[in-house]
Amino acid sequence: MKIVQYFKDSFVEFKDHVTWPSFSSLQKDTIIVAIATVLLAIFLFVVDKIFTDVLNMIYGAF
Repeated sequence: MKIVQYFKDSFVEFKDHVTWPSFSSLQKDTIIVAIATVLLAIFLFVVDKIFTDVLNMIYGAF
């Protein structure tokens, strides 16, 4: 039963050997990820809008 032993060993590894971040560290990291996600979404929106306008201008010429 190698799979059962694998899950037992994984549980022990997570419980005893993993250093978990503090709650305040998780909050800071979450805020950074949220801000980066919003900035990336705005950037992609602007790029998409520019490409759409350029392509509409090109297609409108024909």
